[in-house]
Amino acid sequence: MKAMRKHFMENDEFPLQFVYRDTKSPQSELPEHVHDWNEIVYVYSGRGTFFIDSLFFEMRAGDIFLLPGDTIHHAVPDKSNPVTSSVVYFGRKLIPELSLGESFSLPALFDNIRQSGQYRVTLNEADRASFMNGIERIHEEVQSRQQGNHFAIRLILHQLLLELSRSQQLDFEEMRSPAQGSPYPWLQETLLYIDTNPELPLTLSLLAKRALVSREHLSRVFKDMTGMKLTDYIHAKKILHAKQLLIHTTASIEEIAERCGFETLTHFHRVFKKRMEMTPAVFRKQSSTAQAAIE
Repeated sequence: MKAMRKHFMENDEFPLQFVYRDTKSPQSELPEHVHDWNEIVYVYSGRGTFFIDSLFFEMRAGDIFLLPGDTIHHAVPDKSNPVTSSVVYFGRKLIPELSLGESFSLPALFDNIRQSGQYRVTLNEADRASFMNGIERIHEEVQSRQQGNHFAIRLILHQLLLELSRSQQLDFEEMRSPAQGSPYPWLQETLLYIDTNPELPLTLSLLAKRALVSREHLSRVFKDMTGMKLTDYIHAKKILHAKQLLIHTTASIEEIAERCGFETLTHFHRVFKKRMEMTPAVFRKQSSTAQAAIE
């Protein structure tokens, strides 16, 4: 199975999708995927492993996962006790940059989560009950389709995110990284090396040599633990890096291709278009238009 990119339209008037109390077995779980929208996952029951970016988390009842947009992730439910969860997907329009004179802002919450790797939140009983109530209210609004339900859902979403931030006493000046890892120390090191060296022409042979394991063993363990082939993962990471350069710099597309470790501009175009279904130039133009609309 190849990596899947969920397609959400950021220019939707109301960029939100909601999945309520869904149970997935290992056979029905999606392959590793990535999308532009932020995501909240609440686990009601079951167990599993959640691979997020380059970290591995155990999934347990009561856990909440906050995933910033453009974060590669893949959940593997336990075979005998699969996970039941609700998921809220939402675009940037629903959490605009609005500080109101404070260091806190909803976009900053997800920016800091990405930087710290604190994707999992575990609440006490009272806070968990309040959060579950918020999820139920979103479900009721989605089902009722009453007048103003989009406004109601946005208000509930903002309240949930604020309560999560307060309950964890998240410091927006400095957030500590969690102690997460995989059962294979060399795999964690390999993931870190891929993350920090997007400009290199990373290959299976190079990474296997660094990890002191065979090519076959690296490929098998990587696929088993992350749900994704090594080459697909490397390309996903490089394209995510390229997206940031396209959005936040004025570097030429040829220079960006080189800074992302593609040997030729043609190869960069082909991989980018395969994953994004548009060329780098079109993506840069659309991103500029979308950002202007948000502001």
